[in-house]
Amino acid sequence: MELHNLSELEVKWIKKAKSLNKSIVLPEAELDGRVLNAGLYVAENDIANVVFLVKSNSLDKYSNLKNVKVVNYLTSDLKPVLSSALYVKRKDKGLTKEEAEKLIENPNYFATMMLDLGLVDGYVCGAITSTKDSLKPPLQIIKGKSKESLISSFFVMINQNKPFGENGALLLADCGLNENPDAVSLSKIAIDSANTAKNLCFFKDVKVACLSYSTMGSASSELTKKVVDAVSLANQNAPEILIEGEMQLDAAIVKEVAMLKAPNSKIKGEANVLIFPDLNSGNIAYKTMQRFGDYKAIGPICQGFRKPVNDVSRGASVEEIIFAIVITSIQSCN
Repeated sequence: MELHNLSELEVKWIKKAKSLNKSIVLPEAELDGRVLNAGLYVAENDIANVVFLVKSNSLDKYSNLKNVKVVNYLTSDLKPVLSSALYVKRKDKGLTKEEAEKLIENPNYFATMMLDLGLVDGYVCGAITSTKDSLKPPLQIIKGKSKESLISSFFVMINQNKPFGENGALLLADCGLNENPDAVSLSKIAIDSANTAKNLCFFKDVKVACLSYSTMGSASSELTKKVVDAVSLANQNAPEILIEGEMQLDAAIVKEVAMLKAPNSKIKGEANVLIFPDLNSGNIAYKTMQRFGDYKAIGPICQGFRKPVNDVSRGASVEEIIFAIVITSIQSCN
């Protein structure tokens, strides 16, 4: 297959991933042709090394390919090593050795322990697995970068024919994980998303707008207060980042509207990172942009994990899984 009509950002991602030579484990390659084809494309084009987890010999024909490793998670010599490590990791939570031996026969736990021990650089799952099941092992084992970290998700929306964002790209969060974050969580999502926009999306001038149905006090309620408090906390904890709100969407991305509704805004209608107050609004917004606005939606991508973990949509295309692998590779060095 070939990737066509790639944006400037997508081309940069592929180039960056190629330079890193990372290894990504794919626990669903044996069970889903999309994952297999995405992994083969990444391997054949020297974008990353891939590890296919299997429980039969169905993928043995790929084991001699460059950048491909096939591991039988039921018979591998790694199984007792990973099982023991899992037991040590979770025994304080009541996990027994027998339970660890059983869990490691789940490819998602096997993959997660490979990542935890540094045998791979990233984990991509979710094509045929629910978010709950694909993220449960990493949430238990990989966890966040610190005790204060929040795991959240984002989408990168790309349409180079639109005047919004940077080079036609916008980062939206959280559109996939946190249902109704409080002010503290929302502030963390804003800060993490700003850092992601800089380090992963290569935005030169990050401008974060925390969205609401109100702009700078034009309305007042518990809903708007949460956003106002989140912005205040974000500015206290990351004063070097331009984060403003509460703000309506048009005031965040349209210069003429910003002049009318938020004349003192430093963003001036040029936001490239949009933070939504809850999962309802975030999820609806990205799907509306994708279906009605002709935006390419890349994600959901996770942020906040100690090591790169990503859960693709069960409706993901081969190309979307390819870019999940590409982005996971880049995240391993951030």
